[in-house]
Amino acid sequence: MRNEALKAAERLCLENGARLLYLVLFGSELYGTVTSKSDTDLRGIFLPSIESVILGEDKKSLHFSTGDNFSRNCGSDIDIDLWSARHWLTKLLPSGDTGALDLLFSPSNRDCVFMRDPLLDVAFNNPLRLINTANNTAYAEYSLSQAKKYGIKGSRLGTLRAARKFVRNLPDFGGRLEPYMDDIVRACDGKFCENNGEFLALCGKMHHKGVPMAEFSAHLDADVARYGTRADEAQRNHGVDYKALSHALRAIDQMEELFDTGKIVFPLATREKLVRVKRGEIPWPELEQVILARLAEVDAKRANTLYVGVYDEAFAKKILLDCYGRGETEALSGDVADEIRKKLLEMEHGHNVKIVYATEAGSRA
Repeated sequence: MRNEALKAAERLCLENGARLLYLVLFGSELYGTVTSKSDTDLRGIFLPSIESVILGEDKKSLHFSTGDNFSRNCGSDIDIDLWSARHWLTKLLPSGDTGALDLLFSPSNRDCVFMRDPLLDVAFNNPLRLINTANNTAYAEYSLSQAKKYGIKGSRLGTLRAARKFVRNLPDFGGRLEPYMDDIVRACDGKFCENNGEFLALCGKMHHKGVPMAEFSAHLDADVARYGTRADEAQRNHGVDYKALSHALRAIDQMEELFDTGKIVFPLATREKLVRVKRGEIPWPELEQVILARLAEVDAKRANTLYVGVYDEAFAKKILLDCYGRGETEALSGDVADEIRKKLLEMEHGHNVKIVYATEAGSRA
């Protein structure tokens, strides 16, 4: 599978006038959380031709899916997603994209690396110059997004129901909301509920203190219904997307490791726990509390970490320019080198072999 996947990625680049710089097994293979249901994903970096960059025709990404071509080998489809070096270095990394960050640290799992051009070594060897740890909340936001359908909705549903139960237990619905605001906060244990004096903030909605209690009660009924059966089932541990929750916890683990050590090492040290979550072996009520508590704990580490990453734009741009500059200092021009690589690839495909070494010879060497 390794050789065929690498050839597929090289063909994808050649068809788009680009050069492959890096290819790695991604997802559960990289994290160490493979199960029988796991797909096989590959990610990588490519370098568009200088002509396409000058003309503004360079692509940000390339995608290829093998369909059933490899199904007998790995039991699932193989998807290849490649980012251009410019998009990865100057757009995705400074924005804190979690996939881009994972790719930056992916060389730590050597068994997953299919191809690595030395041009990217300087990036892989200096990750803290390509990320922002102070304001990078991408992993936390990713964790929340993965748990949102089940985790956050489930806990907010509990808060809404606690508020509704309090209101329904009142002797009557007469009067306004104001006298009951503090009591409702206590009934909800302060979770997703706050009295700021003028409004009651409840699960992201602001209810004015002067709203009639009957109207407030109707709003509660509507909000509970709006969360739907999925969130309702999540509270009862039914219909929970445990794969999404394993990704939520994985993001927290990675964020914590980054703040504690200044790097992320794959496969993850917590992979066995994550597989248990993925298989649904840990009940939802326990996971909900763990996710919310650990998010707060890890986020607090951000201010105290000894490993501060500050994105260095000039450094990132130099890496990119060096990727193109190497062709100018070599004896061969970029176009000639690309044509040679294309011919070598055609020889591999035509004769069903793998060329492991090729060099200039004679007077040029």
